[in-house]
Amino acid sequence: MKVRLITIPFSHYCEKARWALERCNIPYEEDGHLPLFHYLANRRAGAKRTVPVVVDGVHLITDSTDIIAWADAKKPGTLIPTGDARAEALALEDELDRDLGPATRRWGYFYLLPQKQLDHVITRGVPRWEAVALKVTRPIAVAMLKRGLKIDAAGAERSRAKIEEVFARIAERLADGRRYLMGARFTVADLTFAALASPVLLPREHPFGLPPPEEFPVAAQDQIAAWRASPAGRFGLRIYAEHRTP
Repeated sequence: MKVRLITIPFSHYCEKARWALERCNIPYEEDGHLPLFHYLANRRAGAKRTVPVVVDGVHLITDSTDIIAWADAKKPGTLIPTGDARAEALALEDELDRDLGPATRRWGYFYLLPQKQLDHVITRGVPRWEAVALKVTRPIAVAMLKRGLKIDAAGAERSRAKIEEVFARIAERLADGRRYLMGARFTVADLTFAALASPVLLPREHPFGLPPPEEFPVAAQDQIAAWRASPAGRFGLRIYAEHRTP
């Protein structure tokens, strides 16, 4: 049975899992859904509410970190270093999952959700009936997302500050001239940073096809430009350019 990856296609945590499967050469079929609509696919698979989810007929893996560990175990050392570096790389992955992922999601949603003209982007890769249903359910879905993720101006500002903090830590780590976060080679740490930063860096190589910065309000465009020009932003964009194909 081919691996099935249940996703919200534009989700950066789903991109993290998708990228890991591809990096480890694991064939898969993506089963993409809109937020909230994905609950049904998850339930049918026996999973809870969060995505990504991997289903392979035997295993049910329901977290991007666990998916990376599962994928790397099939091709050991591809993403997770061995030896002393292993614990450090996994700790950095967890830190980015905790600090960067929620912040970029909230900040991105704050500016994306009001842009109804961009619905063609968020409905890419989902069943047609969900895209049609969104036209009717959009106000309810947006309200639920805003409430559940605390998406408001104050939340967006807190998230902006958190992104700045994480980008500063990444820049400090790279200040010694190292090419990757763990040193000389691409690892889970680099993949995680680039994937979770993608909502605010908008790399051209992202396979989902994120909207370009000019599709966002001017205030957001200025902030995106600043992040892209920062040392951490340039690093994230380079990781996409060198290690991700559209």
